[in-house]
Amino acid sequence: MTMDFSGQQPGEKVRFVFRRHPSVMTRQLVMATIIFSLSLTPYGLMDIIQLPDIARLIILALGLLASALIAFQGWIRWYYSIYIVTNRRIRQQIQHSLFRKKVIDIYLNKIENISYNISGITGSMSGYGNIIVHTSAGNLVMTRIPNCEQTYNRLLMIAEPIINVGAGQNGLENDKE
Repeated sequence: MTMDFSGQQPGEKVRFVFRRHPSVMTRQLVMATIIFSLSLTPYGLMDIIQLPDIARLIILALGLLASALIAFQGWIRWYYSIYIVTNRRIRQQIQHSLFRKKVIDIYLNKIENISYNISGITGSMSGYGNIIVHTSAGNLVMTRIPNCEQTYNRLLMIAEPIINVGAGQNGLENDKE
């Protein structure tokens, strides 16, 4: 796979890219549905709420616009929040909103252990779970990762030689394909 990303270092090769499970958009989709449903209220209660047709139409249009914006924000947060695994590091890019992004880099030679857990009925049925990258500075917790076990195994295959051998600065010894 050939992929370049902002901040990529010379000689750094992308091994794979993954993102969180689409269920992370659930909150925004539920909110959008509730807002849209509330904007339909003047039509359902026409006998009780006496409003001109133009007012009902404006309420409906505003509800539809608000719902679309909230759903779009959820999609932006999901789609642009990615994990990039290279031959040197794991990069977590979390898009919190249209204009707010958080980036964390964990170099492979700083990793002490990697673990995962799948909990709950929805996680078990959908196959998503959490992957935890343990370092001496703290843990990088990747939540709601689809195909959690396969992603964990791929991460382990890339990081394990460096974890076991104790590679040099920034994982430069793991440059071979």
